[in-house]
Amino acid sequence: MAKPDQLSALVILANYGREGTEHVTIPYAAGCQTIGIFAYKEARSENPRAVVGLTDISARANLRKQLGKDLFTFTVPWKMFQEMEDDVKGSFLEGRTWRVLSAENIR
Repeated sequence: MAKPDQLSALVILANYGREGTEHVTIPYAAGCQTIGIFAYKEARSENPRAVVGLTDISARANLRKQLGKDLFTFTVPWKMFQEMEDDVKGSFLEGRTWRVLSAENIR
């Protein structure tokens, strides 16, 4: 589950080492579709994208007590996860701005 600052960082990292800027999708779909079906479809793609989920208001209403109100999901196919992991060293995640945001999220 991702909070707003974390979601922003994940979107940046998903696009960080790739050409173009459309490597994350937010489909109009049910909660289970964005976490499962769309992610599975992307995993089978030659250039998979990450999928932001938990945008379905019915799912949000039903999961609010368990998850809180300020979370989204960010599903990453394994191939893309490995690319993102390789891009961490030397990236913005080691910079001042992310350290400041990370410290604020701990409070």
